[in-house]
Amino acid sequence: MRKKLPFLQAIAVLVGTTVGAGILGLPYVFAQAGFWTGFLVLVVVGLAMLCLNLMFGEIVLRTSGQHQISGYVEKYLGKFWKRFVSVFLAITLFGALLAYFVAIGQALAAIIGGPALMFSLLFYVVFAALVFKGVGVIKNAEFILGCLVWLVFFVLIIFSWPHVKTSHITVFNFKNILAPLGVLLFAYSGSISIPAMKEILVGKEKLFKKAILIGVLIPGIFYAIFSWAVVGATGLNTSEVATIGLGQLVGPFILVVGNIFACLTMSTGFLAVGLTLKGMFNYDYKIKHFWAWLLTMAVPLVIYFLGLHDFINILGLAGALGFGVEGVVYVLTFWYARKKSERQPEYVLSTVFAVMASFFLFLVFGSGLFYTLTNIF
Repeated sequence: MRKKLPFLQAIAVLVGTTVGAGILGLPYVFAQAGFWTGFLVLVVVGLAMLCLNLMFGEIVLRTSGQHQISGYVEKYLGKFWKRFVSVFLAITLFGALLAYFVAIGQALAAIIGGPALMFSLLFYVVFAALVFKGVGVIKNAEFILGCLVWLVFFVLIIFSWPHVKTSHITVFNFKNILAPLGVLLFAYSGSISIPAMKEILVGKEKLFKKAILIGVLIPGIFYAIFSWAVVGATGLNTSEVATIGLGQLVGPFILVVGNIFACLTMSTGFLAVGLTLKGMFNYDYKIKHFWAWLLTMAVPLVIYFLGLHDFINILGLAGALGFGVEGVVYVLTFWYARKKSERQPEYVLSTVFAVMASFFLFLVFGSGLFYTLTNIF
């Protein structure tokens, strides 16, 4: 078992980073687009993220030493591209923090009653303090919260199952094929954990490819089951934060359990994203710890009070504008890493696969960006 522990830890890091606020928005876009439309796009985006993560895995295996994402981009593309990708990485992460801020208030208000904004601010203060404390506190909190997330997830699915109606999940509408794309790109955006997986698998790098495959597959199954249960139960009445509408339909127990699940999911995501963003400002841009933390925590609040309150639009913008543009840069980094490789990687993607994957990724990211920007603005 000890020999398998690093392999399981590497999978857990990718899964834990990937699954966050995005899962709560998926049932809504599935219901609006048609369940099977959303499911098809989920499969497409899942394959795209698998390609991207495998390509990024090869990048880190070709590189000596340990770096963060922006460090790999700088090494192979230069400082301009490091700054460029950092801007869009920040958009993704700020968008995630803003989504947590909006949704956590709605979830807590649904359980307790009262103004959502008050609960959002209380959550923000407590978890911003944990982000300030750093890795030690967060590792312990994340492990406990992560275990609770999976336990509550299974309870939620079991109690929702009897309320599923076939008529709610038989719709396919090709006209809405791009509607779920931005939210799904956000929901699958776990590539920032690939460098951490390399650190966990030191001496066991041959397991890297397998860990990525499993680490992408698990969230896909997780998303499909959750969306099926929620859309099957609530149909077109699916709420933007899925657990609120589900609880109102199924009953008080699921209202509480479902929104506890939402709170736990967003709590683990908030900690991971907050620490990553603070670390980027602190280590990559040499901003002192306090100011890096303050910048991380303040920007989402400013954006909220400037008027961006819509949960689904936040997810779509962060996914399509932030991660979509980042993904294109990661593909370019992959091809330059092949020319400037510092070590022999433990796995090498075939050239035919890499070329096809690159065009496939450009198509997915471009489609998501076009649809999201033309429909939100």
